[in-house]
Amino acid sequence: MPPMKDDAAVEAFLQEETIAVLSTHNRDGTIHAAPILFLYEDGVFHLGTQIGAQRVANLQRNQTATLLIERRQDPFKLVIAYGRAEIVDDDFERRVQILERLYPEEGSRAFAAQMRDQFGLVSIEFRPDRMVTVDYSRGGAE
Repeated sequence: MPPMKDDAAVEAFLQEETIAVLSTHNRDGTIHAAPILFLYEDGVFHLGTQIGAQRVANLQRNQTATLLIERRQDPFKLVIAYGRAEIVDDDFERRVQILERLYPEEGSRAFAAQMRDQFGLVSIEFRPDRMVTVDYSRGGAE
């Protein structure tokens, strides 16, 4: 499968896409995979979630995780990031930035506040050790 052309192409793709799938390790050894909004800045994926989420419990036990970002329409592209995810205190303004990638600013702020008040929020900083990329606009499978 053809990789993305260069780091600039990867960066552009990660700025275009808004939803990833975060995979973590359940206590019984199975994988928990769930969609999550993200913001990619300076080589770090910033993810927001609720305190009681399964992914939080999993990451407290094992910080190893995988993040999949994909475009499912033609031309198909994807990034698979392997690395470590750290639970950090929620940064409300960063949470709003993440949500603004999908919703208008005023809706993002209100939604973030509602989630904070109802569930309690934490952030995840995911630092990839390596990334695998695929870009079918560069040709078919090898």
